[in-house]
Amino acid sequence: MNVQAADELERVGTPEERRASPASMKFFWAWTLAWWGGVGVCAALFYAGVLDFTTSTKVGLYGISIWLNAWVVVAFMPREGRTKIQVFHDCLVVWMLSYALTNLLWEIPWVLFSPFVFQDIHTLEDVVAHTEFMRESVVNMYWWVLASFSSVDLRTVNHNATFYTLELYSFVNVLSVVYFFHLNKKRSRFRYLIPVLGGGEPVASTFIFSFSEVFSGYENMPGGVADTLLALVWTQYQYFLFPLVFGYLGYHLLLDDWRQSYLAPSSKMNAGTA
Repeated sequence: MNVQAADELERVGTPEERRASPASMKFFWAWTLAWWGGVGVCAALFYAGVLDFTTSTKVGLYGISIWLNAWVVVAFMPREGRTKIQVFHDCLVVWMLSYALTNLLWEIPWVLFSPFVFQDIHTLEDVVAHTEFMRESVVNMYWWVLASFSSVDLRTVNHNATFYTLELYSFVNVLSVVYFFHLNKKRSRFRYLIPVLGGGEPVASTFIFSFSEVFSGYENMPGGVADTLLALVWTQYQYFLFPLVFGYLGYHLLLDDWRQSYLAPSSKMNAGTA
């Protein structure tokens, strides 16, 4: 759009209010309860002595990696009268909530407490040595939660500076999600700039997260190929691929908002005489 054409546009109002459909949100919370409930079962079985640390945490990690694909299911649910743009919005909301929940339930607590919780830990055997401590009390299970990713990636517990720095982005992500819902409530035509402009950060962070370990010869990977794939691929591809998808969908949502907000005078005249 050139400058002259932009000057000819006339502001006619605000974009329509968009809320994720009840069916999409009902599915998302049921999906979340099922998969996170499964993680809770793994924790309970560990606490009861049925599962060891590595098995219980790896099963939980596989479950969360599947849970993060919730928006894909939403995209293929029956539309029930929803337009394509509304489906895009539903998918975006489900993804942003999924991403924010992982930040709130694991990454932010890990950033805040891991510098004090983990000391002199260099191997998976060092982590497993704390099994009895974790089983002494339900309160001590915080150690299981914070150390869970160490079953496949020791950077969780050995104070790796790159890992820690990248996880600081979790604060930015949560704030951006909150700001998106604030703008959405106001029906701001700028609301979808958040996925469009913010999508590059998780892509870059995930690239550094995974390939810094590849370039260092997998020195922090305590398991075999399957565990390395779990640490660097199955729990990470969502943060690399999905922001790119939502940058594209966000562009179409943003464009739709601006079409609703501005109308060329000639178009307005035609609409008035129709």
